[in-house]
Amino acid sequence: MPSVSFVGRVLRVLPPAGGADAKSRSLIVANERDYVRVFFRDEKAELLDEINVGDVLLIENAYAGGKHATKTISVGRYARVKKLDLEVKALRDVGATHLTTLAVARPERNHVCVAGIDEHGNWLRLQSIYEEDVFPQGRAPNFRNLCVSKVYVDEWRGGNPRLEDRFFVFGGGVVRELGDEEKRRFLEEHLDESVDAVFKSGRTLGLIKPRILRAYEDRRARREGRTYEQYIRFDFRDGAGRLFRGWSCRCLSFYDFWNEFKRRKRLFFGYRMLRFLRRHTVYFCIGLTHTDYGFKNLEYGAFPMVVGVHIV
Repeated sequence: MPSVSFVGRVLRVLPPAGGADAKSRSLIVANERDYVRVFFRDEKAELLDEINVGDVLLIENAYAGGKHATKTISVGRYARVKKLDLEVKALRDVGATHLTTLAVARPERNHVCVAGIDEHGNWLRLQSIYEEDVFPQGRAPNFRNLCVSKVYVDEWRGGNPRLEDRFFVFGGGVVRELGDEEKRRFLEEHLDESVDAVFKSGRTLGLIKPRILRAYEDRRARREGRTYEQYIRFDFRDGAGRLFRGWSCRCLSFYDFWNEFKRRKRLFFGYRMLRFLRRHTVYFCIGLTHTDYGFKNLEYGAFPMVVGVHIV
């Protein structure tokens, strides 16, 4: 197998896919024109304890490989890794995408679903994105609802790709927040007529304006240790008047809003929350899960859910 060399700046150190004891770890390294995902295998994984974001690395005698070989190299037994005192303007010549964020979901085992619409009107869902990518330590969040973020993305080469899936290479942070009237115009411009108009068109992301009939916490939530995990669900009608029940809400900011509202207005909370939602214009960013969970006869081939809640 031919050896590979690469010089670049470390943009991301990815968490181990198999937990803390995983034998393979990876990071994203980029030069001015391109990036690679570098896997450190077996004893070489210990090298990552001494590598930080921002370091410039010279990687020699690595090999192209892995399940998806494109833009992937592996640091094995005979590879050499050295830090360089060199200026590298990572991704300088690569076109960035400006994503207007419509969904930042609650983390699930450190993974976060982030979705939105790019400057060309295309829906995108970022893959291989983690809590530390969304909420970097010591810095402002990289994504906020109805804000424009600068991101670098690539084709998603993982299993079971959905139409909107893209590999998240790097995030350049929030560059602009939409103004109040701009938010309203943006939501109306990208509004879908109904749930069917989204999911039966081949897309797995969309935006609807629901009539909310009920918003409640799921009392059947699974128990973890001695506490119950909180789930919020909606019953609603879409723009075509069709009734949907029990859709799970995964919007992180709405959970924060819900809990703060409940803290301030505990008396008749359910009634007051529903009244609040009905007095405002609410938009749902909706999405489909993967389709490979072994369940059959699902209407849309997967589980639909509310991944973003926008109250105007």
